[in-house]
Amino acid sequence: MSTPPFMWPFSLFAPGNLNQPILPGWSFGNVSVNYAGNADIEKDVVEKVASYGKQLGIIADVVLEFAGDKPAKGEQPLKQLRDIAAKVRKVKEEHKRSLTDEADDAMAKLAKSDEAEVRRIAGKYARKTSGTSA
Repeated sequence: MSTPPFMWPFSLFAPGNLNQPILPGWSFGNVSVNYAGNADIEKDVVEKVASYGKQLGIIADVVLEFAGDKPAKGEQPLKQLRDIAAKVRKVKEEHKRSLTDEADDAMAKLAKSDEAEVRRIAGKYARKTSGTSA
């Protein structure tokens, strides 16, 4: 495509391609949300377990069922909600293990180069946890 004549002097300084992804890793149609918790866990739950709309729909069905409304034939909203809750717990546990493994790996790498720093960091967090349990 040719540059319009009135843009000629400006096009010399602009990059040829100005396309930039706004939400890398997200497909079209998803919304960026400010998460109250761990954004990685939230993203995995929405991608692997159930969308926010699906979760809210099932919760609404359960509440309505408790209020006396009969679920549609063949639907079991309470069972669906329990299944989602179990899957969410599993995702959280996987992230917890992953974070623990990352911390362990980082400390092992640091220990190879600076044993004193490893002791300092470990002591810092040991004091924090012992101070809260007293």
